[in-house]
Amino acid sequence: MTLPRRVLPAQTYLVTRRCIGRRFLLRPDDALNNVFVYCLGLAATKYGVEVHALGAMSNHYHLVLTDVEGVLPDFMAWLNRQLAKCIKRLRGWDEVVWEPNVTYSAVELAGPTEVLDKVAYTLLNPVSAGLVRSPERWPGALSTLQTLQTGTMKAKHPGIWFKDHAPKGASLALTMPPCFADRVDYIQALRALLTSRLSQVRAELRRQGRGFVGRTRVRKTVVTDQPTTKKPRFERNPTFSALTRGAWRAAVKKLRAFRLAYREAYRAWRSGARDIAFPAGTWWVVRCAGAAAAT
Repeated sequence: MTLPRRVLPAQTYLVTRRCIGRRFLLRPDDALNNVFVYCLGLAATKYGVEVHALGAMSNHYHLVLTDVEGVLPDFMAWLNRQLAKCIKRLRGWDEVVWEPNVTYSAVELAGPTEVLDKVAYTLLNPVSAGLVRSPERWPGALSTLQTLQTGTMKAKHPGIWFKDHAPKGASLALTMPPCFADRVDYIQALRALLTSRLSQVRAELRRQGRGFVGRTRVRKTVVTDQPTTKKPRFERNPTFSALTRGAWRAAVKKLRAFRLAYREAYRAWRSGARDIAFPAGTWWVVRCAGAAAAT
């Protein structure tokens, strides 16, 4: 049986994946940065995903992307497998790399305001965490404003895990989110938001009496270290981001309608009605069990 390629609707997301025990397995260095961009570039090309922003911290990473072909789970599974295999070899790590029994977080972004908010969040993450004074000083893989203006990041074959006949290099295109019509306006709006938030973050850290760790000390951290603060239990895992009341209500209405339609379709499918159509956005029973999906 040939499985359908498109299952999910095209959608823009903020995607996050965390390392096991929040360990610093993604600690920035040149080899890890190259691996991250190489794997992401190959994955984006393979699955037709458009990447708008990226940020690899020491123990997690963020991506703002548009799943054009509706295959986000396949894309994430392939990307995380390749990253894990490379990280194991770079770090001499024998255990699992990603947080077990917890899937990646994929937050739907309702519109241009939400997309701009999450791109700025991704770029400012190293500053907000008190690690470096500006995004440009972060030694890890990060799509700074200048990188977004350039539009590409390049990497070479890492020399580990991938076979010799794998591409000698990978080019990762950093595209403008599809909800924006003009690239100049998008970059200008992003620059203004980054400037405003950067001032706020620095002022808040000064108020708390905190300084920045600095890129030199960041590079010296041990990959088996982890944050001293305990991970909060029972954290929320949001499904969508909506920054206005109207957008929030529309997103909630859409989510509730999907869940109701899914429950009804699944109940009928379990009862033997194999011709039932699941709502658009259903993944597993459509992709892996051959159920039909509404278009």
